[in-house]
Amino acid sequence: MPFENMINLQVRAFFFNSATDYLPYYKNFDISVNKNATLLNVLDKVKAKNPDFSFPNKNIILKINHLVTTADTLVSDVVATLGREIQIDPATSYRANNGLILNDDDFMESFELLAPYASEADKAYYQSLYALHYASESNNYNRQYIGDAILILASKMINDGNENKQAILEAISDEYNGIRCCEYENNVLNGKDYKQEIRELKEMLTLKDTVSCFDKLSFGKRNHEIDSKELTNANVALYVGSNENTEKAHTLILENVKAYIHFSKAHKLAGQTLMSTHHEIAHKKAGSMLLDALDSGANILVCVKDDDAHILQKALFSCERIMGRDIKLKITSLSKIEDLSSQTV
Repeated sequence: MPFENMINLQVRAFFFNSATDYLPYYKNFDISVNKNATLLNVLDKVKAKNPDFSFPNKNIILKINHLVTTADTLVSDVVATLGREIQIDPATSYRANNGLILNDDDFMESFELLAPYASEADKAYYQSLYALHYASESNNYNRQYIGDAILILASKMINDGNENKQAILEAISDEYNGIRCCEYENNVLNGKDYKQEIRELKEMLTLKDTVSCFDKLSFGKRNHEIDSKELTNANVALYVGSNENTEKAHTLILENVKAYIHFSKAHKLAGQTLMSTHHEIAHKKAGSMLLDALDSGANILVCVKDDDAHILQKALFSCERIMGRDIKLKITSLSKIEDLSSQTV
């Protein structure tokens, strides 16, 4: 077969069998496939190299570089988006008991919330959202979360004119595990974005946090002031969040600091939209992001948005309490760094 018709991949694949393994582990493979191959062909080749690698025989979903997709996705599409170095994981490691094979009982359990008001067409639509359910970002912080897919079904049923609108809204509004947990992020590879549908659902509801006033208390005040000397000697991480055009911000940081720190959650939401509806998950998300920056070597976190800096400064003590760790990190905004930079010119 001509070389130009082949795609060479460096694959890091997930292994775990609950019957024999104490912890998950990874193995590396060099895989070559035809340019028209799908991810299923990649899975088959990994299996041929190591028979311990496991995946379902139908309805296969998986994570590629932390994005959920299906096994019929073209490898060429994956490479165009993510490159040739790929990591294969189960769609959700929490529910994986043998490689990529999931205990997916929770998927149809969530459907039961809306089953009394749903048609067969609604059920079929929900089943088409299988990957979306396991791509739900909030599952990482609440394993009982009902999932993004059932919210999108609720949105469709309401927009289709279902006469049970109020009952549908009540069904997805569980105090602990419902829509109040949802800070939507599109974690499906090349998948449709559902931000608008989630936002419209939330606007139909009055979502108030039920956490106690004591749990919301923050004790003490952290000093986040930074001078130009401290900045030039600092290890600085940039929190981007949902912002997209950040080239100017990266350049400014690189020109004014000792070291620029990369961290994995720089582009993830950090509970900003949940602060008034789900105190615990909001601060778990914020705390996880802050600790990721800290553990990556940063001592200053610069937020692209002023609002993010303000929210995170205010949330810091609650994050420490919920995460059970000190977070010795100064938090500031890009606009403050711009001011400091202009003072030194």
